[in-house]
Amino acid sequence: MCIRDSPLYSYSMIREQKYLLYPRRQLKSLLMEKFEFRGIPCAKEESNVACWGVEKAKGPLTRLYFKLPPLQPNEARIKVLHVGLCHSDCFKIDESWMPNLLFPLVPGHEIIGEVEQLGDNVKDFKPGDVVAFGVLRDCCESCEFCRRGDDQLCTETPLKSTYDPYLGGYSTHMQVKASFLYPLPPNIPKHRAPPILCAGVTVFAPLKRWGKAGLRCGVVGIGGLGHMALQYSNKMGMHTVAISTSKSKEKEARELGAKEFVCSKDEADMRRIQTKERLDLIVNTAFVTDLSEYLYALKPGGCFVQVAAPEKDKGIKFNDLDLVVNQKIFTGSAVGSRTEVMETLNFSSEFGVYPVTENYKWDEFPKAYQRLKDGLPRYRCVVDIASTYDLSLIHICRCRRSTLCRSRWSPYH
Repeated sequence: MCIRDSPLYSYSMIREQKYLLYPRRQLKSLLMEKFEFRGIPCAKEESNVACWGVEKAKGPLTRLYFKLPPLQPNEARIKVLHVGLCHSDCFKIDESWMPNLLFPLVPGHEIIGEVEQLGDNVKDFKPGDVVAFGVLRDCCESCEFCRRGDDQLCTETPLKSTYDPYLGGYSTHMQVKASFLYPLPPNIPKHRAPPILCAGVTVFAPLKRWGKAGLRCGVVGIGGLGHMALQYSNKMGMHTVAISTSKSKEKEARELGAKEFVCSKDEADMRRIQTKERLDLIVNTAFVTDLSEYLYALKPGGCFVQVAAPEKDKGIKFNDLDLVVNQKIFTGSAVGSRTEVMETLNFSSEFGVYPVTENYKWDEFPKAYQRLKDGLPRYRCVVDIASTYDLSLIHICRCRRSTLCRSRWSPYH
């Protein structure tokens, strides 16, 4: 059944993504009655998936247990090996962007897993395959954006994000649409791979879209996103300029591929790239609200790409006269299409571009999350789930789909 024909809501509620505003209240109440499509909260002894999540907005991470629904024909059930923690998880938990659809909320959209079960219609994978799963879990395949290959911009599938209302990757197992799984290139270290699925593709896609070898490319912010952008820009053959508020990051920025380093607090340093040595392309990965000084560093006709998403009440500003008179391009970029995700994985594999990670055990989820929220990781937190959680503590259902399972509603097409 197509999701827009489901009993959850009428299609008119979600046209042009208006479901993100007023209708969410109606959608939330209806979702509360349909727990089974994402997993039913239950006692530990009845569960087949253990999770870390929150039971209310801004709540602490707690252990949660669910019973996953029967496997659908186009789905795969994966054992989560490693999951990355993204700062957007903090925004989601705190509802800094918009209200969440459903609690308990289980975050996580940077996932490396192992296929355990496959639906009858899945032919591209087999049990035991190591796969990657990222920010998006669904699209309509037929709207203008899906047809042109920009399925991340799909306007016809409202519940396309990996979590909320679904269960995210802070889990021992996940059940997902197999067409959104990616084979993980074998030479990418599994325990370092998860951030490629979000931080990696978020910067790789616009760099590939707007950049080319020989351009002067500035990367604002050297953190979870920025340290990946420096590596990709360098490997793409661009003259990479790292821009940071902290001079202490210069050594590592150069090790990651920067040919120049600019401290944005140093007026002379900024003046240099705003006059004689301006940039063709700038990718902003930092939560900066006033972008004027950075846009001044862009050549006429250059492109400024905003990938950092600030909180909803913290808008950005810049000198629009400079933008108009010098014909500068200001654009955003939202993760990437499935094609771009696979390109990011393959590029990372070929050129050895890997995230710098801090790795934690299952029981250390709250510690890793707090470190992330405090902005302390160097540069991404990853939890090694399968190797540090005793899977014998939960019941893993391996039954085949029954007649009842086949008739049960699924949000997928």
